[in-house]
Amino acid sequence: MLPSEIREKELQRGQTLPVGTRLCTVTSDGNLAMLKITKVEKRATNDLPDYFTELTLWQQ
Repeated sequence: MLPSEIREKELQRGQTLPVGTRLCTVTSDGNLAMLKITKVEKRATNDLPDYFTELTLWQQ
């Protein structure tokens, strides 16, 4: 289970949102959406990693 808040240091370690993590929500239009993290890359110019994702949306 994810914490309600993720701090910068946790993202820098790359452990809180690893590849394969799926986040589900309901959109403002009432549709179900799932965001899957497909790749995490550390950047040379910033401490925070880049997250690559895939979004699936189911419409009513």
